[in-house]
Amino acid sequence: MTAAEARQILLLYRPGTADAEDPEVVQAMAVAREDRELARWFENHCAFQKAMRAGFRQIQVPAHLKLSVLANARAIPSPAPSRTPVWLAAIAGILLLFGLAGLWLRPRAANNYQNFAGRMLTTALRPYQMDIQTNDMRQVRSYLASQGAPSDYELTRGLEKLPLTGAGALRWRSNPVSMVCFNRGDNEMLFLFVLKRTALKDPPPEQPQIARQRDCVTVRWSRGDKTYMLAGPEEANFVQKYL
Repeated sequence: MTAAEARQILLLYRPGTADAEDPEVVQAMAVAREDRELARWFENHCAFQKAMRAGFRQIQVPAHLKLSVLANARAIPSPAPSRTPVWLAAIAGILLLFGLAGLWLRPRAANNYQNFAGRMLTTALRPYQMDIQTNDMRQVRSYLASQGAPSDYELTRGLEKLPLTGAGALRWRSNPVSMVCFNRGDNEMLFLFVLKRTALKDPPPEQPQIARQRDCVTVRWSRGDKTYMLAGPEEANFVQKYL
């Protein structure tokens, strides 16, 4: 994970919450401990979040709010008497507003394809031990299904001709991802990543799109309810060979 990727994940972190238990956050924090600039940014980020929380807690209910609510309640006929005190309803409304404010201030999760591709390439390019090593696709599909990862993916004609080496069950923003690994024949690996199409706000179209990232060729496409990304080292006629 790069410092930029770690920062993007830590933008969503809120001190004193269950965020600290998220595996992605834990990994990002580890990166921050090794990067002085990122560590300084993260310290300021946490301080800001704590100050915001403290500020919200100090906001007092306006003295006239109860009277305003009571006046409106008398003006609007109720279908049935309520046993809940009106002032409790007013406080509940204020708390709801605070909750909505927290959602508005919270950065939106970067659930776009670019973020997904970056995270998957980080996994593919670093030393990685496959969860299962086999040349039997039935075993791979069975294992991935047992982990809740997509197992009914469709292989391209080009990938069907390559030797299978294994697979791994990954997660990206709480979404299960299947990583299927192939040997292209020159001691180089190809990685096929599969996830639910609905996990992305901008899933690629069915027509394959090619791009180059981090010295790799990537091809992305969607088919049915799934999105696919194939990644591997630079090679001539990549799409023609493997799709």
